[in-house]
Amino acid sequence: MLFREFKDNGNGWVSVIYTGTWKSSWEFMLDAVQNLVIDFGDNLQRVAYNDLNKDDVDILNEVKSNGGDLRRCPSLKTERSTLSAAGVSSVMGCPLQVVFVNQSAAVGLDCPTKEVFDKHGEHVFDNYMNSVEIRAYCADAARNAATPKQDLLQ
Repeated sequence: MLFREFKDNGNGWVSVIYTGTWKSSWEFMLDAVQNLVIDFGDNLQRVAYNDLNKDDVDILNEVKSNGGDLRRCPSLKTERSTLSAAGVSSVMGCPLQVVFVNQSAAVGLDCPTKEVFDKHGEHVFDNYMNSVEIRAYCADAARNAATPKQDLLQ
């Protein structure tokens, strides 16, 4: 992912805008947010989707009732405009929220702990976000490799 913008929103909140390598598909977004759900573990605080021009719908209880597996959640069977997760990252050791925008390369990261950026700089989450993206593509590749394909030569 490419770091695009850093914005101090005041009151300790910071927003970082990234551009993904490619535009996000719904399948990619499910895999990417699944990685966040795994990282946040018991510290998962929110999973939400948004339909175009609507309010966010928090589905944390649905995610938890499906064992944390986003692909088992009925409300995520339908493609949505955005998909996000918030919690305390076990990797980064701080709270954050990441929002993926469908059919766009835009990815937003919000963090209420400005001190992390003061100590480590604006790019403190770059490697983390790169790993979320790479792991999502790896999950998609593994799923596709396990799915038999019709022989295109027939």
